Amino acid sequence: MPRTIICQQCGAILNLPAHIEPGKRLKCPKCAKRFVITEQDASSASTRPGEVDAAATSTYELPKRPASLDDLPLPTAEGDLRDAFDLPLLSADAEKSVGAGSRGQAGDVAALFKDDAPRRKKPTGAAARAHARRCTRCGGVVPVGMSLCSSCGTDQETGKHFGLDDDFAPAAPPPPSGPPLHIAIPGMLCGLAGVVLAILALIQSVRVEPGMYQYGWMALGVVAGYGIYGAVQFLRGKSVKNLILALTLGVIVNIIALIAVPIFEANFLEKEQVMVRVADTHQVDDAPDLSEWEIKPLVDRLDQQRITLGIVLIFLYAALSIYLNSPPVKRYFTRRQAQMQSISL
Repeated sequence: MPRTIICQQCGAILNLPAHIEPGKRLKCPKCAKRFVITEQDASSASTRPGEVDAAATSTYELPKRPASLDDLPLPTAEGDLRDAFDLPLLSADAEKSVGAGSRGQAGDVAALFKDDAPRRKKPTGAAARAHARRCTRCGGVVPVGMSLCSSCGTDQETGKHFGLDDDFAPAAPPPPSGPPLHIAIPGMLCGLAGVVLAILALIQSVRVEPGMYQYGWMALGVVAGYGIYGAVQFLRGKSVKNLILALTLGVIVNIIALIAVPIFEANFLEKEQVMVRVADTHQVDDAPDLSEWEIKPLVDRLDQQRITLGIVLIFLYAALSIYLNSPPVKRYFTRRQAQMQSISL
Protein backbone atom coordinates (compact mmCIF):
# COMPACT_ATOMS: atom_id res chain seq x y z
CA MET A 1 0.00 0.00 0.00
CA PRO A 2 1.37 3.48 -0.82
CA ARG A 3 1.91 6.19 1.73
CA THR A 4 -0.50 9.14 1.53
CA ILE A 5 -0.74 12.75 2.69
CA ILE A 6 -3.65 15.12 3.02
CA CYS A 7 -3.45 18.50 1.14
CA GLN A 8 -3.87 21.35 3.60
CA GLN A 9 -5.43 23.56 0.92
CA CYS A 10 -8.16 21.42 -0.70
CA GLY A 11 -8.22 18.34 1.60
CA ALA A 12 -7.45 15.87 -1.18
CA ILE A 13 -5.64 12.61 -0.29
CA LEU A 14 -2.41 12.44 -2.30
CA ASN A 15 -0.24 9.34 -2.92
CA LEU A 16 3.44 9.93 -2.10
CA PRO A 17 6.11 8.58 -4.48
CA ALA A 18 8.07 5.54 -3.39
CA HIS A 19 11.39 6.14 -1.64
CA ILE A 20 10.51 9.81 -0.99
CA GLU A 21 13.13 11.70 1.02
CA PRO A 22 12.45 14.30 3.68
CA GLY A 23 12.74 17.89 2.46
CA LYS A 24 11.43 17.12 -1.02
CA ARG A 25 9.00 19.72 -2.37
CA LEU A 26 5.76 18.45 -3.95
CA LYS A 27 2.54 20.02 -5.11
CA CYS A 28 -1.14 19.11 -5.21
CA PRO A 29 -2.43 18.42 -8.73
CA LYS A 30 -5.85 19.86 -7.86
CA CYS A 31 -5.08 23.20 -6.21
CA ALA A 32 -1.36 23.46 -7.06
CA LYS A 33 -0.51 23.86 -3.37
CA ARG A 34 3.21 23.33 -2.75
CA PHE A 35 4.40 21.62 0.40
CA VAL A 36 7.56 20.07 1.85
CA ILE A 37 7.83 16.42 2.92
CA THR A 38 8.79 16.15 6.59
CA GLU A 39 10.40 13.21 8.47
CA GLN A 40 7.03 12.20 9.79
CA ASP A 41 5.44 12.10 6.33
CA ALA A 42 8.33 10.14 4.80
CA SER A 43 8.30 7.47 7.57
CA SER A 44 4.51 7.13 7.94
CA ALA A 45 2.85 3.74 7.53
CA SER A 46 1.12 2.69 4.32
CA THR A 47 -2.59 3.33 4.09
CA ARG A 48 -5.22 2.94 1.44
CA PRO A 49 -4.51 4.56 -1.93
CA GLY A 50 -5.40 8.18 -2.30
CA GLU A 51 -7.36 9.99 -4.98
CA VAL A 52 -4.38 11.32 -7.03
CA ASP A 53 -0.61 11.10 -6.94
CA ALA A 54 1.39 14.03 -5.62
CA ALA A 55 3.44 15.66 -8.41
CA ALA A 56 7.02 16.84 -8.13
CA THR A 57 7.68 20.60 -8.35
CA SER A 58 10.50 20.18 -10.86
CA THR A 59 8.01 19.94 -13.70
CA TYR A 60 6.22 23.24 -13.54
CA GLU A 61 2.69 23.29 -14.91
CA LEU A 62 0.56 26.40 -15.24
CA PRO A 63 -2.61 26.12 -13.19
CA LYS A 64 -5.84 26.18 -15.07
CA ARG A 65 -7.51 29.57 -15.17
CA PRO A 66 -10.71 29.54 -13.13
CA ALA A 67 -13.97 30.62 -14.62
CA SER A 68 -14.28 33.68 -12.37
CA LEU A 69 -12.09 35.83 -10.18
CA ASP A 70 -13.82 34.52 -7.06
CA ASP A 71 -12.38 31.05 -7.64
CA LEU A 72 -8.75 32.33 -7.61
CA PRO A 73 -6.66 30.81 -4.79
CA LEU A 74 -5.70 33.24 -2.06
CA PRO A 75 -1.94 33.36 -1.31
CA THR A 76 -1.10 32.34 2.21
CA ALA A 77 2.14 32.21 4.09
CA GLU A 78 3.22 30.49 7.25
CA GLY A 79 4.13 32.83 10.06
CA ASP A 80 4.63 36.61 9.80
CA LEU A 81 5.02 38.31 6.43
CA ARG A 82 8.03 40.24 7.73
CA ASP A 83 9.84 36.99 8.40
CA ALA A 84 8.76 35.54 5.06
CA PHE A 85 10.05 38.49 2.99
CA ASP A 86 12.98 39.39 5.27
CA LEU A 87 12.16 43.10 5.62
CA PRO A 88 14.72 44.58 8.01
CA LEU A 89 13.27 48.09 7.83
CA LEU A 90 10.03 46.85 9.39
CA SER A 91 11.69 45.05 12.28
CA ALA A 92 12.02 46.46 15.78
CA ASP A 93 15.74 47.01 15.40
CA ALA A 94 15.16 48.94 12.22
CA GLU A 95 12.54 51.09 13.91
CA LYS A 96 14.99 51.85 16.70
CA SER A 97 17.71 52.79 14.22
CA VAL A 98 15.31 55.02 12.30
CA GLY A 99 14.20 56.68 15.51
CA ALA A 100 17.81 57.27 16.54
CA GLY A 101 18.64 58.69 13.12
CA SER A 102 15.71 61.06 13.23
CA ARG A 103 16.78 62.34 16.60
CA GLY A 104 20.31 62.90 15.28
CA GLN A 105 18.97 64.75 12.26
CA ALA A 106 16.88 66.97 14.51
CA GLY A 107 20.07 67.89 16.29
CA ASP A 108 21.80 68.78 12.95
CA VAL A 109 18.89 71.01 11.90
CA ALA A 110 19.12 72.88 15.15
CA ALA A 111 22.80 73.35 14.55
CA LEU A 112 22.01 75.22 11.31
CA PHE A 113 20.57 78.10 13.30
CA LYS A 114 23.74 78.62 15.27
CA ASP A 115 25.91 81.61 14.39
CA ASP A 116 29.06 80.88 12.42
CA ALA A 117 32.42 81.60 13.92
CA PRO A 118 33.75 85.03 12.88
CA ARG A 119 36.04 84.85 9.85
CA ARG A 120 39.55 86.13 10.05
CA LYS A 121 39.87 89.30 7.99
CA LYS A 122 42.95 90.04 5.92
CA PRO A 123 44.85 92.95 7.49
CA THR A 124 45.04 96.10 5.42
CA GLY A 125 46.70 99.49 5.65
CA ALA A 126 48.93 100.08 8.67
CA ALA A 127 48.07 96.68 10.15
CA ALA A 128 49.41 94.92 7.03
CA ARG A 129 52.55 97.07 6.92
CA ALA A 130 53.31 96.28 10.56
CA HIS A 131 54.65 92.84 9.60
CA ALA A 132 56.81 91.51 6.77
CA ARG A 133 54.82 89.72 4.08
CA ARG A 134 55.10 87.98 0.74
CA CYS A 135 54.51 89.78 -2.56
CA THR A 136 51.30 88.70 -4.24
CA ARG A 137 52.94 88.90 -7.66
CA CYS A 138 56.51 87.58 -7.46
CA GLY A 139 56.55 86.05 -3.97
CA GLY A 140 59.37 88.29 -2.78
CA VAL A 141 59.63 89.66 0.74
CA VAL A 142 58.02 93.05 1.40
CA PRO A 143 59.81 94.71 4.38
CA VAL A 144 58.02 95.99 7.44
CA GLY A 145 56.46 99.41 6.97
CA MET A 146 56.44 99.22 3.17
CA SER A 147 53.76 98.33 0.62
CA LEU A 148 55.91 98.29 -2.53
CA CYS A 149 57.79 95.12 -3.43
CA SER A 150 61.48 95.87 -3.96
CA SER A 151 61.77 93.08 -6.55
CA CYS A 152 58.93 93.77 -8.96
CA GLY A 153 57.56 97.13 -7.75
CA THR A 154 53.98 95.91 -7.11
CA ASP A 155 51.85 97.85 -4.61
CA GLN A 156 50.38 95.25 -2.24
CA GLU A 157 47.37 97.40 -1.36
CA THR A 158 46.26 98.55 -4.82
CA GLY A 159 47.82 95.86 -7.01
CA LYS A 160 49.38 98.41 -9.38
CA HIS A 161 52.84 97.93 -10.80
CA PHE A 162 55.41 100.71 -10.55
CA GLY A 163 58.63 100.33 -12.51
CA LEU A 164 61.67 101.54 -10.64
CA ASP A 165 63.22 102.78 -13.88
CA ASP A 166 60.23 104.95 -14.71
CA ASP A 167 61.43 107.73 -12.40
CA PHE A 168 64.74 108.04 -14.26
CA ALA A 169 63.40 107.65 -17.81
CA PRO A 170 62.84 110.86 -19.78
CA ALA A 171 59.30 112.02 -20.20
CA ALA A 172 57.58 111.13 -23.42
CA PRO A 173 57.48 113.98 -25.94
CA PRO A 174 54.11 115.66 -26.32
CA PRO A 175 52.11 114.65 -29.38
CA PRO A 176 52.50 117.01 -32.34
CA SER A 177 49.73 119.56 -32.54
CA GLY A 178 50.14 120.54 -36.21
CA PRO A 179 49.69 118.47 -39.37
CA PRO A 180 52.31 115.84 -40.29
CA LEU A 181 55.03 116.55 -42.84
CA HIS A 182 53.33 114.73 -45.71
CA ILE A 183 50.40 117.13 -45.28
CA ALA A 184 52.20 120.31 -44.27
CA ILE A 185 54.74 120.42 -47.13
CA PRO A 186 52.34 120.13 -50.12
CA GLY A 187 49.78 122.34 -48.37
CA MET A 188 52.29 125.12 -47.76
CA LEU A 189 53.67 124.92 -51.31
CA CYS A 190 50.17 125.16 -52.79
CA GLY A 191 49.29 128.07 -50.52
CA LEU A 192 52.51 129.93 -51.38
CA ALA A 193 51.96 129.36 -55.11
CA GLY A 194 48.41 130.69 -54.76
CA VAL A 195 49.63 133.86 -53.04
CA VAL A 196 52.29 134.52 -55.72
CA LEU A 197 49.87 133.90 -58.60
CA ALA A 198 47.19 136.09 -57.01
CA ILE A 199 49.61 139.03 -56.63
CA LEU A 200 50.95 138.55 -60.16
CA ALA A 201 47.45 138.31 -61.64
CA LEU A 202 46.41 141.49 -59.85
CA ILE A 203 49.42 143.43 -61.16
CA GLN A 204 49.13 142.16 -64.75
CA SER A 205 45.39 142.78 -64.94
CA VAL A 206 46.08 146.47 -64.27
CA ARG A 207 49.06 146.80 -66.60
CA VAL A 208 47.71 145.10 -69.75
CA GLU A 209 45.26 146.65 -72.13
CA PRO A 210 41.58 145.75 -71.81
CA GLY A 211 40.79 142.63 -73.75
CA MET A 212 41.36 138.89 -73.71
CA TYR A 213 44.61 139.02 -71.76
CA GLN A 214 43.08 141.16 -69.04
CA TYR A 215 40.21 138.71 -68.56
CA GLY A 216 42.71 135.87 -68.47
CA TRP A 217 44.73 137.47 -65.67
CA MET A 218 41.56 138.22 -63.72
CA ALA A 219 40.41 134.59 -64.03
CA LEU A 220 43.85 133.46 -62.83
CA GLY A 221 43.54 135.74 -59.80
CA VAL A 222 40.15 134.29 -58.86
CA VAL A 223 41.43 130.72 -59.19
CA ALA A 224 44.55 131.58 -57.18
CA GLY A 225 42.41 133.04 -54.39
CA TYR A 226 40.28 129.88 -54.27
CA GLY A 227 43.49 127.84 -54.24
CA ILE A 228 44.66 129.72 -51.14
CA TYR A 229 41.37 128.84 -49.44
CA GLY A 230 41.73 125.17 -50.45
CA ALA A 231 45.31 125.05 -49.13
CA VAL A 232 44.20 126.46 -45.77
CA GLN A 233 41.42 123.86 -45.50
CA PHE A 234 43.94 121.18 -46.44
CA LEU A 235 46.41 122.25 -43.73
CA ARG A 236 43.65 122.38 -41.11
CA GLY A 237 42.61 118.83 -41.99
CA LYS A 238 39.10 119.87 -43.00
CA SER A 239 38.95 118.64 -46.60
CA VAL A 240 41.13 117.90 -49.60
CA LYS A 241 38.39 118.41 -52.19
CA ASN A 242 38.69 122.20 -52.24
CA LEU A 243 42.40 122.04 -53.07
CA ILE A 244 41.85 119.47 -55.83
CA LEU A 245 39.08 121.62 -57.32
CA ALA A 246 41.31 124.72 -57.26
CA LEU A 247 44.11 122.81 -58.99
CA THR A 248 41.67 121.58 -61.64
CA LEU A 249 40.47 125.13 -62.35
CA GLY A 250 44.07 126.30 -62.46
CA VAL A 251 45.06 123.67 -65.06
CA ILE A 252 42.08 124.72 -67.19
CA VAL A 253 43.29 128.34 -67.12
CA ASN A 254 46.79 127.08 -67.91
CA ILE A 255 45.63 125.15 -70.99
CA ILE A 256 43.71 128.15 -72.30
CA ALA A 257 46.33 130.81 -71.59
CA LEU A 258 49.59 128.98 -72.30
CA ILE A 259 48.60 126.45 -74.98
CA ALA A 260 45.38 127.40 -76.76
CA VAL A 261 46.00 131.15 -77.05
CA PRO A 262 49.53 130.83 -78.58
CA ILE A 263 48.22 128.38 -81.19
CA PHE A 264 45.33 130.70 -82.00
CA GLU A 265 47.62 133.70 -82.33
CA ALA A 266 50.02 131.81 -84.59
CA ASN A 267 47.23 131.05 -87.07
CA PHE A 268 45.56 134.45 -87.02
CA LEU A 269 48.45 136.95 -86.99
CA GLU A 270 48.51 140.13 -88.99
CA LYS A 271 49.94 140.07 -92.50
CA GLU A 272 52.97 142.07 -91.45
CA GLN A 273 53.78 139.48 -88.77
CA VAL A 274 53.32 136.52 -91.12
CA MET A 275 55.31 137.85 -94.08
CA VAL A 276 59.09 137.96 -93.77
CA ARG A 277 61.43 139.73 -96.16
CA VAL A 278 64.26 137.70 -97.54
CA ALA A 279 67.60 139.31 -96.83
CA ASP A 280 69.60 137.85 -99.74
CA THR A 281 67.74 138.02 -103.06
CA HIS A 282 69.43 137.05 -106.30
CA GLN A 283 67.62 137.79 -109.53
CA VAL A 284 68.03 135.10 -112.09
CA ASP A 285 67.05 135.21 -115.72
CA ASP A 286 64.63 132.28 -115.57
CA ALA A 287 62.83 133.66 -112.45
CA PRO A 288 62.39 137.36 -112.94
CA ASP A 289 59.24 137.51 -110.83
CA LEU A 290 60.75 135.88 -107.69
CA SER A 291 59.51 137.87 -104.71
CA GLU A 292 61.67 139.04 -101.90
CA TRP A 293 58.90 138.21 -99.33
CA GLU A 294 58.05 134.78 -97.91
CA ILE A 295 55.52 133.39 -95.38
CA LYS A 296 56.89 132.59 -91.96
CA PRO A 297 56.40 128.88 -91.06
CA LEU A 298 53.81 127.97 -88.36
CA VAL A 299 56.46 126.40 -86.15
CA ASP A 300 58.37 129.64 -86.09
CA ARG A 301 55.25 131.63 -85.33
CA LEU A 302 54.36 129.57 -82.21
CA ASP A 303 55.50 130.75 -78.79
CA GLN A 304 57.48 127.66 -77.83
CA GLN A 305 58.30 128.83 -74.31
CA ARG A 306 54.69 129.42 -73.32
CA ILE A 307 53.54 126.08 -74.72
CA THR A 308 56.40 124.22 -72.99
CA LEU A 309 55.57 125.90 -69.68
CA GLY A 310 51.92 124.94 -70.06
CA ILE A 311 52.80 121.26 -70.68
CA VAL A 312 55.11 121.22 -67.64
CA LEU A 313 52.33 122.63 -65.46
CA ILE A 314 49.94 119.91 -66.71
CA PHE A 315 52.39 117.17 -65.64
CA LEU A 316 52.88 118.91 -62.31
CA TYR A 317 49.10 119.03 -61.80
CA ALA A 318 48.82 115.29 -62.60
CA ALA A 319 51.55 114.35 -60.10
CA LEU A 320 50.05 116.53 -57.36
CA SER A 321 46.54 115.12 -57.94
CA ILE A 322 47.85 111.55 -57.67
CA TYR A 323 49.57 112.42 -54.39
CA LEU A 324 46.46 114.07 -52.92
CA ASN A 325 44.49 110.88 -53.65
CA SER A 326 47.15 108.56 -52.18
CA PRO A 327 46.34 106.23 -49.21
CA PRO A 328 48.41 108.17 -46.59
CA VAL A 329 46.54 111.41 -47.31
CA LYS A 330 43.17 109.62 -47.27
CA ARG A 331 43.95 107.93 -43.95
CA TYR A 332 44.92 111.25 -42.38
CA PHE A 333 41.67 112.95 -43.38
CA THR A 334 39.63 109.90 -42.34
CA ARG A 335 41.12 110.07 -38.83
CA ARG A 336 40.61 113.82 -38.67
CA GLN A 337 36.94 113.50 -39.59
CA ALA A 338 36.46 110.78 -36.96
CA GLN A 339 38.11 112.98 -34.30
CA MET A 340 35.96 115.98 -35.18
CA GLN A 341 32.80 113.87 -35.05
CA SER A 342 33.74 112.48 -31.63
CA ILE A 343 34.43 116.02 -30.34
CA SER A 344 31.10 117.29 -31.66
CA LEU A 345 29.27 114.43 -29.94
